[in-house]
Amino acid sequence: MKRIVGVGVLGAVSAALVAVAVTAWVGVLAGEQPAESANQAASATSASPPVRYAPPTVGVADGVNVDQAEVSAFVDRVVQDPRGWRTDLDQFTVRLVQAGNEGTQRMPGLIGYANPGQRTAAISDEAWTVLGPRFAATGGTLDDQRAWVVLHELGHLLGRPHQECPGAGPAPVMRETNYDLRGCGFNVWPNPAG
Repeated sequence: MKRIVGVGVLGAVSAALVAVAVTAWVGVLAGEQPAESANQAASATSASPPVRYAPPTVGVADGVNVDQAEVSAFVDRVVQDPRGWRTDLDQFTVRLVQAGNEGTQRMPGLIGYANPGQRTAAISDEAWTVLGPRFAATGGTLDDQRAWVVLHELGHLLGRPHQECPGAGPAPVMRETNYDLRGCGFNVWPNPAG
């Protein structure tokens, strides 16, 4: 009895599969697009989650009139951007300081300063709140300037030295100045192609 039931179930399953296959082929022959399988549909709609990197700690010195939460959110966006350094940076601190403190100068001087011994990048409040005229002359925005100085100083904390423009292509984020492109194209990212 069990043997007959087994054959009956197998026969019913085989008949059902044949019916589905015939229906699919009739539809294809009639010019209809085949339906996606559940696995295909699921894989098309559920992309892999993006890689998330640990951002640096963000601090704002006394007397600097900026919102620390906004600065932290901006730095996090820069760190998570696929054009960024693509590494965890939580061992470092980015501090906004009054221009002229912690190695920074007033514009047009050094708007950022990396202190590898203390794992800290100091960025002048002017660099965060005022678009420098020389940076603007390259076509950059205030957000571009912010991204550049954050990425440049974090680059130093990662051990990257200054680089010269090769004369063509995107300017390296580690160029010494944020305004003299010397034949390179405008760029504020270490990995501009993403």
